[in-house]
Amino acid sequence: MPLTPPATTDPDGGNWQTVVLRSGVGVPAPAAVSSDAYQRELTAVKNGLAGTTPEQNTAVTYWAYGGVQRWNQIARQLIAKYNVMPAYDAATGRYAAYDVAKPMSDAPFAARLLAYLSVAQYDALVMTWRAKFQYNRPALERQGVQPRIPVADVPSYPSEDAAVAEASYQMLTFLFPNEADWLKAKATEHKQSRVWAGACVPSDLQAGETLGATVATSVVSRARTDGFAQAHDPANTWPTLLARAPYDTKWQSLEIPARAPVLPLAGSVQTWFDATAVGRTAPGPPPATTSPAFQQALAEIRTISDTRSREQWRIADFWSDGVGSYAVAGHWNRIAEELIQQTAQNELRAARTYALLNRALHDATTVTWQTKYRYFVPRPSQIDARIKTVALIPNSPGYPSNHAVSAASAAVVLGHLFPGDASKLTGQANEAGLARVYAGTNYRFDVDEGAKTGAAVGKIAADWSKADGAK
Repeated sequence: MPLTPPATTDPDGGNWQTVVLRSGVGVPAPAAVSSDAYQRELTAVKNGLAGTTPEQNTAVTYWAYGGVQRWNQIARQLIAKYNVMPAYDAATGRYAAYDVAKPMSDAPFAARLLAYLSVAQYDALVMTWRAKFQYNRPALERQGVQPRIPVADVPSYPSEDAAVAEASYQMLTFLFPNEADWLKAKATEHKQSRVWAGACVPSDLQAGETLGATVATSVVSRARTDGFAQAHDPANTWPTLLARAPYDTKWQSLEIPARAPVLPLAGSVQTWFDATAVGRTAPGPPPATTSPAFQQALAEIRTISDTRSREQWRIADFWSDGVGSYAVAGHWNRIAEELIQQTAQNELRAARTYALLNRALHDATTVTWQTKYRYFVPRPSQIDARIKTVALIPNSPGYPSNHAVSAASAAVVLGHLFPGDASKLTGQANEAGLARVYAGTNYRFDVDEGAKTGAAVGKIAADWSKADGAK
């Protein structure tokens, strides 16, 4: 897609409601544009435009796509890299212990990661916009510099790209500590690319970097205490939850050898929206295995297993989002990226879109996990071993379908932000839910009840955005 200037500049963006920050974060007043120090910076940038190397030009073009979106892509890339099966040691008969330096980026981890990254970017950019229009240092293009790429016509101090780069680098390093050096190099390239492009001077970068680091510290502090550190159940309490579950036939691992379920305590992680409201969206009890409703649902999966069409197979595969992928949340971030590009959202708007979407996806996943480990409903092939699936069977209870919950929440949020695409998004969400029925990993009631939950969580998020100050 060709590079285009952002459709809006949102000069009031500095007044939008932040998510984690409860007070403003500022930067010192910049040197006057008439000062010798600033004029030296400006001259150096002008002179440097003629001497950029091919490597620098490549970096300029890469980051001109949008820093918020590039860091989202990087996050998805890392999710896929770490979305692996746990290592099993046949000699000891044990799976590898949880390692924070090499986290397994399954569905709850991916949803949480994307939420934190997006919130850090968004809060940093709200503060950046506030400072930009407080100090009003003119964009370089207004001072005779011809940038190599389309640049938003907003004040240059502090640099929005430096703020995004630093906040993103620090958040992703917290979540993937083994990737710190690589992430640092990407952040350095991102910041410097804006000078090579003629979009800002070094003092703009320095202020943005300081602001981004300050915001990231606040967001990381929340992440340290949100309860996710216990989500993998280090005390191995899940058998007690299983024994207490009010369901007539209990879930069991179908893996060989069997292992503990995925993140049994992820349903206790702090939500982004009102926890009580989010908790109310949880579905009620599923039909008992002895009920006609359950037997009908089971029979449908068995029939699909025996007669699955090529189209059903294609849909199941497209939405599988299993091992090696950037997970369900990442899939919907990819869809959001297309909408952001089509509407030419500026960096602040793009960050708002992702922050709203990913908080909804996180809370939708959290309530899903609460419900999964309340009932421990078995997957279809546990009840009927003749059922063949076309996707890896998740090592977690089936009710409700996380695909359906996440998809419905995403469709409501994105449909609210991009109303012209609402019908298409609803159709995509419906297909994503049905994909699990076609795959043979979920009953239809997993999907139907999950879609209701997801839509309700999405509405909570959409309602929040109606009062955040953005027009």
